[in-house]
Amino acid sequence: MEVRMLDEKETEEAFSLIWEVFLEFVAPDYTQEGIDNFYQEYIHGAGFRNKFTDKREVMYGAFVGENLAGVLSFSDKNTVSCVFVRGKYHKMGIGRCLFEKAAEEMLSRGADKIRLNASPYAVPFYHHLGFQDTGAQAVYKGIVYTPMELLLKI
Repeated sequence: MEVRMLDEKETEEAFSLIWEVFLEFVAPDYTQEGIDNFYQEYIHGAGFRNKFTDKREVMYGAFVGENLAGVLSFSDKNTVSCVFVRGKYHKMGIGRCLFEKAAEEMLSRGADKIRLNASPYAVPFYHHLGFQDTGAQAVYKGIVYTPMELLLKI
């Protein structure tokens, strides 16, 4: 497996992966409003996509052979915005490897923690990685999430 930053040519495949995995694993916990808003804000919306163009957000991909198996993106404020791994690659350490790469990058920037908003489906995974809840589950525009953080070891 190889984990590396994605280039602009690879981002379309990454967004397709995000949408595919979202529909399979995350959408069942959302209302139609949440599904529509996720699509508009993270898949189709120019606002999120432009963050990659102007380097306010970076995306790493995990490749198994030639296949993009998972992605993780985070902002210049060390907040993870997307983590998605194709179902057939679950429980193979891909998510952990993506987080290790992101943590390494964030530590090099002087960060002491990683923050994210976890979908109900992903909460157990994040707890397994050592993330702690920083608030109660909430809903924003139909998007259900639990705020979490992981202290980085310096």
